[in-house]
Amino acid sequence: MEEAINGKRRRILIGTVVVVILFLLPAGSLFYLQSGLNYRTKIMAGLGDFGKIGDFNLLNQNGTPVSPETLSGKVSVVNFLPGDDAAGRAACERFSKLHKGFDETSGVVFLSFIATDSSTGLLQIAKGLGINDHEQHFLLGASASEWQRLATDIFKMKNPNSQVVLVDSSLTIRNYYDLNSNQEMGRLVEHIALIVPKQNRR
Repeated sequence: MEEAINGKRRRILIGTVVVVILFLLPAGSLFYLQSGLNYRTKIMAGLGDFGKIGDFNLLNQNGTPVSPETLSGKVSVVNFLPGDDAAGRAACERFSKLHKGFDETSGVVFLSFIATDSSTGLLQIAKGLGINDHEQHFLLGASASEWQRLATDIFKMKNPNSQVVLVDSSLTIRNYYDLNSNQEMGRLVEHIALIVPKQNRR
């Protein structure tokens, strides 16, 4: 009698395990996969197509030419530093925090444009602004009029003093973000992570 009860319990236990393995686990997995897909779709909806960036060719703080050709295949995060020294340092400090989040990611570069009369002192200016990673965060100098042209014509910005531009690996502008908004900077981090090419950490 006891063996029959134990056998019945064993069959019930086995049946329960089979139901969990065959039905509940796949259903749970499907739910989590669907949740991930919905999240990715929601994030992707925040990316637009604002056209390709225009042509330019400037030297960075290392004396290396930077142009759309050198940016192709990478995700570029771009800002234009205000002319006022204190405002420029504050903007660069905030932008540098964003850079640190992707410091080990080889498929992302950060560009900061500054209005200056000469590109020869850019390395000193970069150090003064706290830019220490000269292989991933480029400081590019241009005259005041060229700075404005780059912002409005090349990167199609409406408010260059406080905007950040996200450009994908095909040189398409995907969105604009307010540098002073924590919420928008958080959204930018998500977008970078989503579109960065799959590459080794540097």
